Amino acid sequence: MLHQNVHRFQYRICEQGHLIYSGSGAVSEEFCRMCGSPFLATCPECGKALPALFSSPVYFTSGEPVHVPNKPGACGNCGSVFPWTLREAANLEITDMEALALVCKICSRFHRVVRQLRQRRDDRQTLDVGDEYDVQDLLHSLLQLHFDDIRTEEWTPSYAGGAARMDFLLKDHRIVIETKKTRRGLKSSDVGKQLIEDVAKYKQSPDCERLVCFVYDPDGRITNRDGLIRDLEASASDIEVKVIIAPTL
Repeated sequence: MLHQNVHRFQYRICEQGHLIYSGSGAVSEEFCRMCGSPFLATCPECGKALPALFSSPVYFTSGEPVHVPNKPGACGNCGSVFPWTLREAANLEITDMEALALVCKICSRFHRVVRQLRQRRDDRQTLDVGDEYDVQDLLHSLLQLHFDDIRTEEWTPSYAGGAARMDFLLKDHRIVIETKKTRRGLKSSDVGKQLIEDVAKYKQSPDCERLVCFVYDPDGRITNRDGLIRDLEASASDIEVKVIIAPTL
């Protein structure tokens, strides 16, 4: 049951996005009682004062407002996104297909990152991607931007008398990432043979429903890229296989 009268409330929002209100004057706390974060009174970018008042009918039994305002996502004055919006966006769950698309995009742009790392100010030291371990280290760092559970020490079930260690397993999405880097003496046919063997092994793992084969080929040693991609992606019917060879030529 509601009162007919509309009551005015004052409120504040903390950096984590918790909205605290008071019907008997201003919210006196400087820090959020839910998480300990400071309250924001103005936009961090332009200094515009944030809304601090709302009106609502109240429940007769509790005196609590019926309508509490939604948190603004961005500043109406300068357009800057508020901290709680960024945190909430970062915590949104993504689908398995979205996760696969993210992995493929990271692999496709991997060479851009390598080139950017070489262009440091004052010739400072940087990571030079010289072998497969360097590829794995940099790729691992890039995956951290989007995924929390990245496993690097997982083994496949035994296949043909042996097992393989997965380079990366995104267990929440059942995605396995296998990395290769071309080098002198490693032919296109050798890369294809290794990856076909990997596909056969990963098919045995219950954690692998999607396999991304990332081949870093900065020197253009793989000649028939389209053929290699077509053969590998058609080599397994039980799992989805995506082959990314970067950079594109």
